[in-house]
Amino acid sequence: MRVPIAFSSLLFATSLFLLSGCAKEPTPVGAKLIPAGDLIHLDTAIYRSVRCYSQSNITQTASSPRVLVGSVDNLQSWGLIRFAYLPDSVASKQFVSAELDLRTIYHYGDSAAPFSFTVHQILSNWSTDSLTIDSLKAPGFYKQSACGTYSTALLGDTISISVPLDTAAIRALGTASDSVITNFGLLLKPTNSRVIKGFGSFTISDVAMLPRLLLRFRNAAGNIDTLIESVGAHRFVTTGPNPVWPSDSTHLYVMNGTSSRGYVEFDVSALPAHAAIHKAVLELTPDTRLTQTNFFTVDSLEAFFTGDDGAILTYISASGGPIHAGDSKVYQFSLGSFVQRWLRGAKVQRVAIAGFAEQAAIDLFAFHGSSTNAAFRPKLTVIYSLIQ
Repeated sequence: MRVPIAFSSLLFATSLFLLSGCAKEPTPVGAKLIPAGDLIHLDTAIYRSVRCYSQSNITQTASSPRVLVGSVDNLQSWGLIRFAYLPDSVASKQFVSAELDLRTIYHYGDSAAPFSFTVHQILSNWSTDSLTIDSLKAPGFYKQSACGTYSTALLGDTISISVPLDTAAIRALGTASDSVITNFGLLLKPTNSRVIKGFGSFTISDVAMLPRLLLRFRNAAGNIDTLIESVGAHRFVTTGPNPVWPSDSTHLYVMNGTSSRGYVEFDVSALPAHAAIHKAVLELTPDTRLTQTNFFTVDSLEAFFTGDDGAILTYISASGGPIHAGDSKVYQFSLGSFVQRWLRGAKVQRVAIAGFAEQAAIDLFAFHGSSTNAAFRPKLTVIYSLIQ
């Protein structure tokens, strides 16, 4: 049946009027007309942590854009660099010189402090992310006599350096078709104090910052040939976090590079099991006396869900950063999905805190723990409603 045009226009106008009248918030009078059962009643619960601790974690530094070398206080970082195999064509050539070229792009500690390290031939095979400082120091891992040394009173953060190397050590690395593998790379061992320097690694995109092995040979005609290697593998290994941190319940230590991760536990069992979590915010208060960062620091952290078996579930995470309120500073994380999982049967109510890009730098974030003043303890604020 066809509807007259005049009638259809009137119907459209009436519908538009009715819809527009429902677009605004109800007035106090209108709100009273809504059945009480249809309203959402929000409640807030605040929990303080019941336990905090720190635990070391092997960092995947093979993907780091920096190779960190140096010493600060009791912290040391040793660098490892393994260039690709030399071509067979150089096997019969006479070495004239060899040098390791590096570019500084980072520092931790006193930037004006003297800096030095020695270079050693590595004698044992190593994979990219299985080394510890103890395995580096084990007898037979590297040749004790240095094949190169570097020392300077001052080293900036955008400087290219060249370290002369003993050609016999480079010759000992062998070539691509050797039946016995001897190319285990070079170890950069710090001999300084007060500063750790970061050099560009093989994962960096700027070719000017890549590590380079510059070799010069004398060919059969007596001329000098040059070979540059800039492909390889790397990593750095640190001495690890302070051994007293795991037993210090007054603080939560998160340190990049070493790596130390912090763990915070709560007890939210008082929440109704059938509650709907609308918002949950974790707040950590830093102890500025112990925190050590610099202008290279990415002032951000990550929170990870921890399974009942203790495994960190990296696919359930939340980023956190500083929030300033007057002179105070806290780090906030949105943990709504964490708390909802806890209510659905998770036995362990624990959050792991890690530094952002923890494999790329050495930064220390120290937070007040569960055994400190109640006002500074980790706090979890939960906004929830009951499911009818």
